[in-house]
Amino acid sequence: MLFNHLFKKQLPLMVFALLASLNAHSDSYQKIVSVDGSITEILYALEQQHRLVGRDTTSIWPEEAKDLPDVGYMRQLSSEGLLSLQPDLILVTDDAQPQSVLDQLQAAGVNVHIIENDYSLQGVQKKILSIARIVEQYEKGVELVASVEAEMMTIQDSIKAQHQEPVSAIFVLGIRNGSMMVAGSGSRADALLRMAGLHNPFSDQVQNYQSVSAEALIQANPDIIITMSQGAEMGGGIEQVLQDPAIRLTRAGQKKNVLVVDARLLSFGPDLPAQIEDLYQQVNLNPSNNKKPLDRFAAWNE
Repeated sequence: MLFNHLFKKQLPLMVFALLASLNAHSDSYQKIVSVDGSITEILYALEQQHRLVGRDTTSIWPEEAKDLPDVGYMRQLSSEGLLSLQPDLILVTDDAQPQSVLDQLQAAGVNVHIIENDYSLQGVQKKILSIARIVEQYEKGVELVASVEAEMMTIQDSIKAQHQEPVSAIFVLGIRNGSMMVAGSGSRADALLRMAGLHNPFSDQVQNYQSVSAEALIQANPDIIITMSQGAEMGGGIEQVLQDPAIRLTRAGQKKNVLVVDARLLSFGPDLPAQIEDLYQQVNLNPSNNKKPLDRFAAWNE
């Protein structure tokens, strides 16, 4: 009885492994699951979206990608959800977890390609070329890399030409019970802030994302607080966030400089230059030194 039960439980994996082995030497993958928003964006930019049969929760752009089956959050993957789509290729970044699921998929004979996620222009270019090579669209990949670099150079030259003192900005991942989770060195958010010409006072104090004390926040005294809608929701909404005693003592709190951004901002895909330009423009619509608050309440309440 126990043997039969285990055999029935493992049968789907065994069947999928057989099918995967038959496709392992295929010249072109036709059923791809993308696990990372940047990978999905790159596949669309390479005009290979017709091969996609699934995507993860972070893949929210282009808008039509949301119509694909969702296999869950990239840091909480399950083999059952991925295998149910019968892919011949699963593309993930090294942010994907748990490793045990990836090991199980590979042990079952599934083609799993792990792409490095380096949060820089060079990292994005390398990611594009890696994916382009895998899906046999290398020439398109080279063209896309050149386009992204040209856009980035134009935007960075424009930022430098402003000759402005860097605005002090912190990125808050979430607020709960008076504790604030902020971005530090090694995080996507910190890399993005630096590329947009902003100064993150927690860069040399925090690794990745860590909670900081009220005293640390007051000492950092940022000009602006940047967060995603989920982070604001955790804190009870923007108005409630601004009532936090520590935040009220910062320049950002006193001027109500809170910017809510889309999660896509942190994707580090081919639209990275446009994301940096958008962030820079939003932060500098009303620079901190002109004493005019950034009014983000209307956008939050829509």
